[in-house]
Amino acid sequence: MNTPSAKYEATRVTLIGMCLDLILGFGKIAGGMYTQSFALVTDGIHSLTDAVTDVFVLIVARISHSAPDEEHQYGHGRFETIGTIAMGIVFFTTAGIILFDSVNRLRESDFSPVPAIAGAAIAAISIASKEWIYHYTMRVANRLNSNLLKANAWHSRSDAFSSVAVLIGILAAQQGYVWMDIVAAMFVALIIAKIGWELCVDSLKELVDTAVPKQRRAQFVSCILAVEGILEVTSLRSRLSGGKIILEVRLLVNPRISVSEGHQLGETVSKSLTGQFADISEVLAHIDPVTHDDNNATQANLSELPQRAEIIERVKHNWRALLDDNDIESIDLHYLGSGIEIDLTLNRDTVSPQLASDLESSLHTIRCITCLRIFHKLYESNPTQTPT
Repeated sequence: MNTPSAKYEATRVTLIGMCLDLILGFGKIAGGMYTQSFALVTDGIHSLTDAVTDVFVLIVARISHSAPDEEHQYGHGRFETIGTIAMGIVFFTTAGIILFDSVNRLRESDFSPVPAIAGAAIAAISIASKEWIYHYTMRVANRLNSNLLKANAWHSRSDAFSSVAVLIGILAAQQGYVWMDIVAAMFVALIIAKIGWELCVDSLKELVDTAVPKQRRAQFVSCILAVEGILEVTSLRSRLSGGKIILEVRLLVNPRISVSEGHQLGETVSKSLTGQFADISEVLAHIDPVTHDDNNATQANLSELPQRAEIIERVKHNWRALLDDNDIESIDLHYLGSGIEIDLTLNRDTVSPQLASDLESSLHTIRCITCLRIFHKLYESNPTQTPT
């Protein structure tokens, strides 16, 4: 959602989270030193790393929600994807630091001081604060469909998990089980690593243009076929950019409708998809005519049929003794599987049967033409049709 309101909302929730991280970070470090809780000090450092990632999110979110420009004509959504991968790497790094520190503390647990019970209160405040900012950020992320904000929300929850480990460790230390703090920290580190893995995998799928799941594809096809005039979906390709889906579809329509009606059907399909599915940002519709097989004729190779300019030149040449250019209002061509059909509109009130027959006969030498329909201006709804 590349709108000013979306950019403002993403910035606001990140700034609130950053202020909270700074307050909790310095508070837990000071509290940990006062209560002699090394785990609380470590948790405070973790909170300060959250504040650093909040700054990173602010920068990336501002770029990713920018409107398309000449150099990035599909928008800047992939910057958010790259940012999400970076966040996943931060998760891995954080998990590694916690695990490394936990192993060292486990070796020296017999010499660790018993933290004061006041540290548990600080940890409880941290848990409540980080859970609140997690839910707040996740609501905004879901509303904006922002993977980067979702990653930041999970980073806040990982800090809450760390505080849970600290709380358990302090309470266990009060009962003489100092090692419980260390085991809990290891468990939290594994959870953080799992979150980082999922964020990186999902974002890498987006970077390599992984298609949407088959179930979602079926939903899109069903929505398209509900549009009257769409006969079939011959191709549907999808990719993600910044959490939003870009669709490319090929649609079969009646070959005798006008170009403008085909374009209108494409626009209707686009509006229907974006209206029904909020995560679709763009639909590129290609309209294909249905080719009709004729059991009494040889199937023509459409790619080998002459282009319009050549056909018009040959047709007018064959009609030179029957019509002047001023007599012709328009000539419309229909490229079908069996060949080319022509709709001729004349600047006349009537068309005699003899003229219609002569016009049709003069086209016999052009083998790719299979049908001629003749219209006159006053009675276009009741055309004279002469099959070749």
